[in-house]
Amino acid sequence: MSKQWNPLQDLMLLQDRMNRLFEDVTERRTRVDAQQGDEIEAAEWYPTADVYDNQAEYLIAVDLPGIDRAALEITIDENKLTVKGTRATAEASASRTERHTGRFLRTFSVPGSVDQNNIHATYKDGVLEVRLPKLKDEMAKRIEITVS
Repeated sequence: MSKQWNPLQDLMLLQDRMNRLFEDVTERRTRVDAQQGDEIEAAEWYPTADVYDNQAEYLIAVDLPGIDRAALEITIDENKLTVKGTRATAEASASRTERHTGRFLRTFSVPGSVDQNNIHATYKDGVLEVRLPKLKDEMAKRIEITVS
């Protein structure tokens, strides 16, 4: 069975890619402007994330293995959800390191249809799940239309 095209999913994927592009540009700018006292927040790496759009809520799942729960800071401000924190630096005696360490940052645009007073986050097995419930009035209703 073939999968039906979902334009909303494609738009959300495009938005995530654009967010990453801007985060990468911001990171480069921050490195250059760090000596000049620029107020852009610096990050050494950006965790991967998936965004799901269900009927009742949006779900953002962020991979953060090895991050202590106390090192996480999750905020929402002006329709921007921000996840940031720090992964402790690996021991200096490591002969090879591939895992990202240091400060991380991810931001997500939050649609106006989200009930910001009921956002809930859980962190289990290295995956942060942020649930953004949709406002009851904004949920899509299925209406069958008869053709005459």
